[in-house]
Amino acid sequence: MIKTLSPKAFILLFVLTGCIHFSIAQPKKIKVLVVTGGHGFKHKPFYDVFNAIPSITYDSLVQPQANALIASPEVNQYDVLVFYDLADSISVAQQEAYIRLLKKGSSMIFLHHALVSYQKWPKFLQIVGGQYHTQPVVVNGDTLKANYEHDVNIPVKVEGKKHPVTRGISDFDVVDEVYSDVEILPRVKPLLSTTHPKSMHYLAWVNHYGNSDVICIQLGHGPSCYTNPNYRKLIRQAIEWSAKQSVK
Repeated sequence: MIKTLSPKAFILLFVLTGCIHFSIAQPKKIKVLVVTGGHGFKHKPFYDVFNAIPSITYDSLVQPQANALIASPEVNQYDVLVFYDLADSISVAQQEAYIRLLKKGSSMIFLHHALVSYQKWPKFLQIVGGQYHTQPVVVNGDTLKANYEHDVNIPVKVEGKKHPVTRGISDFDVVDEVYSDVEILPRVKPLLSTTHPKSMHYLAWVNHYGNSDVICIQLGHGPSCYTNPNYRKLIRQAIEWSAKQSVK
């Protein structure tokens, strides 16, 4: 026997199923803070990289205001911090805030010229896992004289094919700026590399610091890289994986 629903029961069923559908269709988005400042870049194509990621919402903040926020409780609203800055000034309190966040398990991603930041803060190298030194340094008996070159066709090899950050990305070419003679700590877990003679060998890696897995991606100077679909997928997966590791 088929029972017919009363109008009130039908409305109630519609509302309940509608609420269930809405909750499934609207997962909580990852909240990202994008930190810039200290180096020029093409704003629209850069931010389009983030605009194309449906799983995130983001705010952008310029240095030194970004470091002031990072040293305040306001930073706790963000799941992932993405650094695309080239900063040199950082107070002791702000240094301690970075370290405190990383010891807690917070998520940080450093892109391209962020490698050049904080030349006078030794812990920064330990946090990122690498650094572009603006003055020659001796590392394991070798003198590193970092340099750069624009508009280079870079063959990129995926080292960590099974890692969530690079999963589904095949080896690719990209036109971008290369850095050479960058110090990279031997403990990092490589994600991308290149054989280009004018470039540093590793182009992306994961570095464990405190209780956090910090991601560094050297690629990302300008629009020729921003618009590359492999780069966009790399940034999306880096943010999504990093957010899963995050402990607020």
